[in-house]
Amino acid sequence: MTAFDLTGRWAIVTGANTGIGQAIAVGLARAGADVVGVGRSDMDETAAQVAATGRLFLPLKADLSEAGEAKSVVERAISAGATPDILVNNAGIIRRADALDFTEEDWDAVLDTNLKSVFFLCQAFAKAAIAAGRPAKIINIASLLSFQGGIR
Repeated sequence: MTAFDLTGRWAIVTGANTGIGQAIAVGLARAGADVVGVGRSDMDETAAQVAATGRLFLPLKADLSEAGEAKSVVERAISAGATPDILVNNAGIIRRADALDFTEEDWDAVLDTNLKSVFFLCQAFAKAAIAAGRPAKIINIASLLSFQGGIR
């Protein structure tokens, strides 16, 4: 028996195609969880690493900045057989520009991905977990850039 056993649980991980999200997806799989990876691009490498642990991997392509995608992600995951056990909101974007040059389009893209999608993913996931009668966990990852702006 291990101190951290997630066997029989599913985890939805956003931004699972690269970097920290990929590492989280693989780490959860090593702990026994099956993983739903969410990203805007292919997740072949993540899928291979999760498969190497013997766990299931369900890739879902989604642009979380788009209205309705958060709810759709949870619905598609559950329709494919995942259970609402763990949600890791890791996806995030940054636009590297001085505040004086930041456009409204840039601002909307950052807020839609980094803030709005997190709220609506949490909402859709919580509703699904309550409906399924499952105790669930939600983990939100943030960047240190949320505490400081870029340096000019």
